[in-house]
Amino acid sequence: MVDKKQKREASSSIELSLPEDWGFILEPAKIEIGSGYTVSLTYDDEGNPIIDVKTYGNVDSAKIRRDIKRLYPNAQIRHINEEPTVTIVKKTARKRKTRNRFLAQKSEL
Repeated sequence: MVDKKQKREASSSIELSLPEDWGFILEPAKIEIGSGYTVSLTYDDEGNPIIDVKTYGNVDSAKIRRDIKRLYPNAQIRHINEEPTVTIVKKTARKRKTRNRFLAQKSEL
């Protein structure tokens, strides 16, 4: 039976002491090193292949598509390399019907 290896903590610890008023902002940045692609192959309920392709960097997407179509002619190819789209939806405030309520109270008098 194979024994599980225990994780070791780093033997050297580093302490950072920063002045209280020293602040910084971390901004998200997209970092790309090199280029390439990954392919994931799954099958649907009917046995048809579904291929998820994730590309990064400078790749020839048309060539990848042609190669996949040659290997799997009836495959559904889904690209995951598109930038995620964020849609901001503002909730519109409902206008109160104070005028109608005021008119209703006035008519009761």
